Amino acid sequence: MNGTDVAPCIAITAGGHTYETRAVLWDLDGTLVDSDPMWVEAERRCAERHGVAWSDALSRAMTAAPLPVCARVLREAGVGESADAVIRGLVADVTAMYEAGAGRGAGNGASIPWTPGAGDLMLALRAASVPSVLVTGSPRSLGERVIAAAPAGVFAGLVAGDDGLAHKPDPAPYLAGARLAGADPRDCLVFEDSAGGLTAALAAGAHAVGVEACARVPLPRGMGCPIVESLEEISSATPR
Repeated sequence: MNGTDVAPCIAITAGGHTYETRAVLWDLDGTLVDSDPMWVEAERRCAERHGVAWSDALSRAMTAAPLPVCARVLREAGVGESADAVIRGLVADVTAMYEAGAGRGAGNGASIPWTPGAGDLMLALRAASVPSVLVTGSPRSLGERVIAAAPAGVFAGLVAGDDGLAHKPDPAPYLAGARLAGADPRDCLVFEDSAGGLTAALAAGAHAVGVEACARVPLPRGMGCPIVESLEEISSATPR
């Protein structure tokens, strides 16, 4: 840690490792929110609207992929729309699913399918005055929706997939997230549910924890970071 840095700090323990953290950078889909089923459903609908047979192989090809890659996979499978049209359709379908959930919710954030342990950890970070930044390959419109539903004051910023940056596994999104948090990447902790996301976080110089609870596929071991079943395994304390 930087000995001259007096920014708020929290000690987060995961998988036997403890990190003194000045900012937390969150992946969205599958890490903070159990939204991957929505994306899979949107991809399936897109394929079937165009007479393309849905398959596990097609789903796997889009696992943890940025939207331009998903569009390319669907077009190569036979979806007869431009890449931009495919992306607009996927985002519209997922947005509608979020809105349908909001209609069933009992209040702000009640309908968001937060992953296990996410709510308690967000509140602990807020209590310690440690900023969070959402770093996602999803479009800004969906990231803003999630931030609006989170406890007030948790998130200091958003890096989205349509911001014009290189996508994960490139470190650019996490470098941008650290800047928004006002922290050195080496003082940041990243929560991720994909190998590409963990690669991006580590390449940015941040610490990282893999979270498998809602991941589409198991995370590889041996990446140099702990893997936990869910955020419920994370403990935190404000250093004295």
